[in-house]
Amino acid sequence: MSLKQEFTQTLWDQLKLSLFNVAYQIIGQNNQSFQTTCLLSFIQFIQLLYFPFQIQLQFAWHNVKLSGEIQKFLQYFTSIRMLNQQKTSVYLIAMYCGISIVLLIAIIVLLATILKQLLNNQFLMLVLSVTLKLIMTAGFVEILRLHLGFLVCKRDNRGELRMFYTTDQVCWQDSYIIHACIVIFSLAVLFFIVIIGSQLFIEVRNNQKNTFSQREGSTYTFMFVYVSLSMFSYSLIELPKYAVIVILIQLLTSFLFFYKIRFKKPFYNRSVQKIWSAISGLVFYTNFMLLTTFTFEHLVFIGTMKGWLVTMPMLLVILLQDERSTVNLLKSNMIQELSSQEIIQLSEFLIELCDCFEKDKNKEILVLGFLEVHKQTCLNPQCAIKTSIELAKKFKDNLKYTDKRMILKEIIDQIYQVGLQTYPLNVDLKLHYSYFLLDTLEQGQKALIEVDKADMCCPSFAQQFLIFKMRKIIDQNYQRSATTNQVKYIQTLDRSMKYQYKQIQQLAEECAYYKIQFWNTLLDENPNLSSIQKYGKLILESVHLLKKQLFKIQINTPLDSSIYRLIEKFSKYVHQLENYKGFQIANKQKVVSQQSEHQYLKNQDELSMYSYPVIVLELFGKPNQPTIIKNVNQAFHSLLGYSKTDVIGKPLSLILQSTYQKLHSVFVESYFSQLRPDQLNETGERSQFLVSKNKYILQTFSINSIYMSDKGIFQFCRLRQEKCYNNCAYIIFNLEGKIESISATCISILNLDIRQLQIRQLTIQRLFPYLMYNKEEYINKMNLVVFEHQTHSLSQSSDHEEKFNDSCISRLYYAQLYEISTKNYMFSQGDYRQQIYGYYLKVQMNEAATTKDDYCLIKRNIFKHQFKFSVEQNAYIFEHVSQSTSQYESNKNDSDVQDEPKVAIYTQQSIPSKKFLSMTNLKLQSGLGHDIKTLRLFQGEIKEIIDLDQDEEEEEQIRERTQKLQLEEDKEQPQQIKINNQEELMYHLLSVPYSPLLKKLILILNSLLILMFVIAIVMYKVIINTQNQFESAISYLAASNQRFASILKIQSNLQDLRGCYLNLEQYTMKTTGGRYVQINYAELNNELKILLEIDQILTSANVNINEKYQKVLDDFQSASVQMFTKNNNFQNFTFTQAIEQMISKAITLNNSNISAYVDDNEDFHYYLHNTLNSIPKYQLVSQAYYYYNILSLIDDLEIEEESFFTIQICCLSFIFLFFQLYVFFHQKIVKEIISLYLEIRDNYIRKMINQFQIFIQLLQLNENDEIESIEEDAEVQEEQDYNLGFSSKNKKRKSTFEMNNYRKVQVNFLFFLTLIISYFSYIYFSSTTITDQTKSLVPLVNLTSFMPTQYRLIDNSIKEMLYDENAILFNEFNSQEKLEKELEEVRLLDAELHALNQKNELILSDRYKQVFNEIYILNPCDIILANDPSVNSTACLNFNQNILQEGLSIAITNFFENAQNMLQQYQYYNKNAVYNNLTFNISSDHRQNYTCNIYNTRGGNANRKMQKVFIRVCHMQLLEELQSYLYSHYSDLQLQFTLLFMIFCVISVLVYFVIWIPLQARFYSESKTAREIQSLIPVDLFNNCQSLQAYLRQIKEKR
Repeated sequence: MSLKQEFTQTLWDQLKLSLFNVAYQIIGQNNQSFQTTCLLSFIQFIQLLYFPFQIQLQFAWHNVKLSGEIQKFLQYFTSIRMLNQQKTSVYLIAMYCGISIVLLIAIIVLLATILKQLLNNQFLMLVLSVTLKLIMTAGFVEILRLHLGFLVCKRDNRGELRMFYTTDQVCWQDSYIIHACIVIFSLAVLFFIVIIGSQLFIEVRNNQKNTFSQREGSTYTFMFVYVSLSMFSYSLIELPKYAVIVILIQLLTSFLFFYKIRFKKPFYNRSVQKIWSAISGLVFYTNFMLLTTFTFEHLVFIGTMKGWLVTMPMLLVILLQDERSTVNLLKSNMIQELSSQEIIQLSEFLIELCDCFEKDKNKEILVLGFLEVHKQTCLNPQCAIKTSIELAKKFKDNLKYTDKRMILKEIIDQIYQVGLQTYPLNVDLKLHYSYFLLDTLEQGQKALIEVDKADMCCPSFAQQFLIFKMRKIIDQNYQRSATTNQVKYIQTLDRSMKYQYKQIQQLAEECAYYKIQFWNTLLDENPNLSSIQKYGKLILESVHLLKKQLFKIQINTPLDSSIYRLIEKFSKYVHQLENYKGFQIANKQKVVSQQSEHQYLKNQDELSMYSYPVIVLELFGKPNQPTIIKNVNQAFHSLLGYSKTDVIGKPLSLILQSTYQKLHSVFVESYFSQLRPDQLNETGERSQFLVSKNKYILQTFSINSIYMSDKGIFQFCRLRQEKCYNNCAYIIFNLEGKIESISATCISILNLDIRQLQIRQLTIQRLFPYLMYNKEEYINKMNLVVFEHQTHSLSQSSDHEEKFNDSCISRLYYAQLYEISTKNYMFSQGDYRQQIYGYYLKVQMNEAATTKDDYCLIKRNIFKHQFKFSVEQNAYIFEHVSQSTSQYESNKNDSDVQDEPKVAIYTQQSIPSKKFLSMTNLKLQSGLGHDIKTLRLFQGEIKEIIDLDQDEEEEEQIRERTQKLQLEEDKEQPQQIKINNQEELMYHLLSVPYSPLLKKLILILNSLLILMFVIAIVMYKVIINTQNQFESAISYLAASNQRFASILKIQSNLQDLRGCYLNLEQYTMKTTGGRYVQINYAELNNELKILLEIDQILTSANVNINEKYQKVLDDFQSASVQMFTKNNNFQNFTFTQAIEQMISKAITLNNSNISAYVDDNEDFHYYLHNTLNSIPKYQLVSQAYYYYNILSLIDDLEIEEESFFTIQICCLSFIFLFFQLYVFFHQKIVKEIISLYLEIRDNYIRKMINQFQIFIQLLQLNENDEIESIEEDAEVQEEQDYNLGFSSKNKKRKSTFEMNNYRKVQVNFLFFLTLIISYFSYIYFSSTTITDQTKSLVPLVNLTSFMPTQYRLIDNSIKEMLYDENAILFNEFNSQEKLEKELEEVRLLDAELHALNQKNELILSDRYKQVFNEIYILNPCDIILANDPSVNSTACLNFNQNILQEGLSIAITNFFENAQNMLQQYQYYNKNAVYNNLTFNISSDHRQNYTCNIYNTRGGNANRKMQKVFIRVCHMQLLEELQSYLYSHYSDLQLQFTLLFMIFCVISVLVYFVIWIPLQARFYSESKTAREIQSLIPVDLFNNCQSLQAYLRQIKEKR
């Protein structure tokens, strides 16, 4: 583990511990009565039952009246009832109240985690407990509803998004965005609190004070899941369209909630469990009936809701039946192997029987039957019941062997032990067993050991809190009954050598077994490299745990020789540990430290080398001569505040409290009474109180060494302070209770100052009235004590005598009383009677603090003698070498040092080299006597010893030849890499850089992921921009037709004003009461304003036409519109310029009087003639221009989407390809690293396995002689097998390898890839749907806005033809036939409009279809009256013989009939005929009088009013509804795309940072771990094996 990882882990552990402390304090405040639980549960039941009856799902019951009444009743328990349809400010007040509760909890928890002193604030903890209880129970639903209610929006009639529960707030604008961000943040905090709270607020045992206590929190979490998913579903899913989805979500979550509550039984209290079982069951049943009613009502069932009401009470009775959690005792005895959960249930049931079977006959029968069956079926030879029977026969007078309760407890203990042997890693089982040990057997030490074991089994977050809580409970239980030597209960247990030895032995044995499995795998014919990697990781983890445990022991406890020997054997046979050397250094340092203290006592050196406080005292044997302070160090000054001049040469009474001064005198007297020459004594650690410079006492602990020299007798005192994390106040008083000294902490804890003791004498009875009477209860035990706090007010009488007016306040503290006696102050405790000099009282507000000892390491030199092989002399030379090593060693005594045994080692080459052969030949040539050798018996073998006093010339000759041979061999052989120790090997292995190929693949994959993300962003922006352009383009197309309609409307007004001026409009003047002129003037003015607004919109429009439709653009921009004047001259304009001409003429005419509306007026003739001929002819060009603008956008979107989709598919394909390559090459590299073990030969592997087996045998032996015999056999075997590991050439072996979690990685990757492809496919097909719908609806928009112009153009043309027989219409003379054709075309357009509506029926909104039906089929008068205030109800309903009451379609048919009738009457004109039946005598001209009477009829007036008012208003409303639907549709799609894009971004970021980057780190860690696994190969094998040397050279070149 790297330093960064260790730091992160340490930081997380500290944060977790602080959070556990806060949770523990909060749980301590949870004292919820049964009545409160019932009330909160009832409120929660109403809240949960409200979801099936909420307003959004009320229709699903098919009984609106009854469901509405139930909904009104249930709504009384919700906040929405008071906030619905209120002002936004009122809703914000309520919402921020809920947010403040959530954030208050988060802030208090955060502050309490950082500032631990806040945990002592009872009020703060009470507030936090109440608010958390509110959120975890009845408050969660309402707080969540307030949050989500603010985010729920709905479109109004205008298409704007507004809040669902308020009336005046527009969503996602201005300040709403800020509030929404706060709500989202608060929601995240709320869910975090609920998730963490459900994990932490559980109990390890039944808390009688809190009836809502639970065994585990995951079950109750399903209530939050049901509430959250229900609210999210009906808030986000469109209703009633997708109501079945919402109902199914509620049904499934409520079923899971009911199933978990019913079968998991999370609540300890049976009544509460029954209540919640009934609540969850009724909620599930209600949701089930809702689905049944919604699906089968009126199909299969009738009155389902009434059936629900009838069956609810019966179901409630069934659910409230007593759930007896009985266990089948017979089955439990017959089955030999139970599951861990069954063991827990059986044990809890037996504990329950054990507590109350004597009072209940049925339970007594159960117990007796269980014991009898267990006696017959138990296969354990040490069975508790069998052992009790035997002991009862042996000890008949001892009743405990026949006590059924004791036997049953022993059986439960054995059941737990068997379960732990079967499931050694089950944390829940260990926790339940530890609670059984603590609560039932009252064995706190064993309980703590089980808790520590559970902590080592990788517990979950909730289980870690239970472990923390169990430790707290054990600590609290112990504080009530601890003795003087048991104050540090947990620390003393941790320092238990026996337990620590067992821990170390267990870890070492586990590591040895892993290594046996590891090396055994290599002996397979086809070794599985995955198994090698797996066991290698386990070995590294076990070694890490072993080092961690050794480090913990090294900090907290002194070294034990048995642990040292165990580590020594482990390092020799299994794995070399650096800690092994550290133990030796620590022991060496301790000895050196003691020697330096003794050296000081002899030489009186300076004390600056000591970091802890040190005092040197000179002792005197005379009774009245005080002890003198001879020297102090700097740490002493910092402790008490004195300077050297203040204390050196002064008596000890200056700094030692008076009572302890008496003890010191007893100590000195005892010492001198037994004084001998050169006596050196060292006392054990003892406690005393020193007096600081400000006269307050300070508790210290000292170890004293006394040495007598020629200069005198000196006492060397090493002081330390106990680290206390809780403030403790100390009060020393004598046997009569008179207070002598106090500590400085009395000021803050007891409001007691040293000045109060100086003013008047206080007794302990005055402060703690009942302490001395109950002294035995407080001796060495922490207990509650009453403290009488007195507040003084000083007053003076007339004679100036001071008097105190006291007022007393009582408080409760924890107090522990200690005796100040001669214990530990006597050198001989034989017959000396212990004497008590006083007492001191320790007062605290919280638990006792923990202490921690320091440790340090020192290097030591070890001298060794060893044999080394001389290449020049081809023999072994016995040399004396010095090597600096660091090892652990154990001390039998604090002062004794064990010498390192001298070790003889030897080395030799495995294969004779050329040098060796050359040396042999050289010796053969040296003459007589060259073969005389000196031999010695060394370690069971005869070795040659060389005499160093040889002839110098011979040595020189040998040396020269050796050097030559060495040079030749160096040229032929590569240089050897020498590995000295494990650390150097680890350095070589871990210094290999990461694979460049994998780095490149990672870079490519990161680039592709970023590219994919960028393309997604661009695609999203393109779709959103195109949708906005669609909205604008559709509005431009409609505006173009509306502009033409406004021009024709002005034309109609000008015709009517001309007729009024010429007295041709007699019918209309008669029907309007002579106001027809004013009506037309008003219409002209209003229509001109509308025309100017529309023209401004179209003028500023941004229109883009593709090259595909270039001809349409050219036609629109060409000056081809011929505008004729009165004298038949014309001028060419573009269509835009022609429209501007018409607008300018209309403005001029609008400002003229009625006399200007005649044909002789140039402006009038110019406007009227061109709007009947040129403008209608080229209006289709303008319409095509704006229509093909939409088609251009559609084409662009299709091309862009196809391009984006193709690029994304290619990008994802490349990601898939390169990811597979990345996984493949990573797997290949790891395999190559692990394959290094295949270079090791089988005989060496067997040798390694033999070593591990020897170590396991050593663990099982106790006698030293047996250990030595096994070690000697191992050394001989090692010597024989030493060279076998690399003596022959390697034989190639096949192997198998599969990366850990390879399938899981591939499945996750494919899932993510499928998700991304689904997203892009959805975007692509959605955009295709958008284009298809737009293509379908644009013609409808065009025709709906275009039709009013055609009706108006037909009517104006007929009227112009009737007015002037020579009028040019549609650019033709005698245009009657042209009019008939145009009339027929308009009929076809009307039919096409209906056909388009029918064709797009599935696409169009319900609102549009409703308006269309109301206008064309029903009665459009309501719509007309709502949009045109100039029309009254009577006029609309009675128009043209009530024709509008039958729908606009009938009225338009009548319009066509009237127009056709007027054309026929015009055709029937005969200039010779006399028409006496004409209604009006309009003109003297025979023809004009005839034709003008044609349109001065009821039919002509009806057509005029239809096209000017009714058709115009109805089509405007249809167009508005159609555009509103399209805009809302685009807006919904935009919102949908935005949400999907946000989800995609969140998923992408999470996948990148939470999955992809950790996967890279994991792969890198796997390769690094594989390198670390290589370090398990012994160092000597790396130094001597040629293939391993080649591997080392290879990795060295890579660096």
